[in-house]
Amino acid sequence: MPSLSSRPNISVTVHTTAGDFLSVALETLMQKEEQSNIVLALALKAQRKEQELSSGTGGQRNLWLCVWTTRASHRSPTIRSSLDFVFALNDNSFGGYPLFIWSNYPSGDLTPAFLEHRVQIAATRLHQLIPSERIFSVFGLVPAVWAFQAIWTHISGKIPEAVPFYAAKFSYCTKVSLQPATSRLPHGDSVRAAGMKDLDQVAMLCREFSQDSEFPLGGEESIMQALDLIREKRIWVYETLDVRNRPRIASMVASSRTSANVAAITKVYTTPAFRGRHYARYLVQWVTQHLLYNEGKDSVTLYVSHGNPAEKVYHQVGYVGLCGTPRSVMVEDWLEIGFQGTLRGHW
Repeated sequence: MPSLSSRPNISVTVHTTAGDFLSVALETLMQKEEQSNIVLALALKAQRKEQELSSGTGGQRNLWLCVWTTRASHRSPTIRSSLDFVFALNDNSFGGYPLFIWSNYPSGDLTPAFLEHRVQIAATRLHQLIPSERIFSVFGLVPAVWAFQAIWTHISGKIPEAVPFYAAKFSYCTKVSLQPATSRLPHGDSVRAAGMKDLDQVAMLCREFSQDSEFPLGGEESIMQALDLIREKRIWVYETLDVRNRPRIASMVASSRTSANVAAITKVYTTPAFRGRHYARYLVQWVTQHLLYNEGKDSVTLYVSHGNPAEKVYHQVGYVGLCGTPRSVMVEDWLEIGFQGTLRGHW
């Protein structure tokens, strides 16, 4: 648990390029690569864009705030600084991502005494740096999100939406926990990476998937998203035959956030006409195995909303801490709260 005993100095550093942010935060984020997947993977992607464009910000509108605790030792002149939180606002083609909060400590350590001043100074700095309309939602560990929501509403005047946008469990799968496929692929069906020939069908699935969220995509936006996923080879599909014996993509799984040793499953969707046939379970198992063995990842992470029947599917594949099984320290509850009077982006 973080120490509260030695009159720590709490400070915030501001970073407007991924290169600058990672120069101070990468080592800490890599030590908790699963939990930091959102912040780390998006920063690495932004850094690649910066390097490709060789122009610093490269037209991106990204912002990272790091909250630090610095303590002087009574026994030596050494000054120790620890990274407590990252508050990340990242750009994308659809109006930007939510505010992501990464905590270096588990929820059980995030007491009001520890949270209050740290979140207060971060929220105050954010309010100085960006229009309050930019923060349309905030996502992170439950105690951190509730603390930010209360402080941000007071500072900015932005009222939280009546119902949280997303309440979910974080889980992960490793080579040890991965379960073997329970059945063979039916004759005529296939599982593969999506290609350009699949663009229209993948775009339709992306659009259908988004309609169940607070951030629906239009037709052109869905095509743009599908195109990016296909070009980056981060989407896989389950293809079967429809009632007229025509090839049809029934299900998709995307993994759009990766770092050195961790990949995240970011979309799982089966179109309504093909539900109830276990296509998603087969595809999730196949993609998870591919990420672990073919891409050499140590673990694959995902979020599953509370009460979602898909939790049983992920549990059967080998994702830990689900369906009432014991939770490791990494399997925690996360929360997304939206704000009224803002400009919504997409994730």
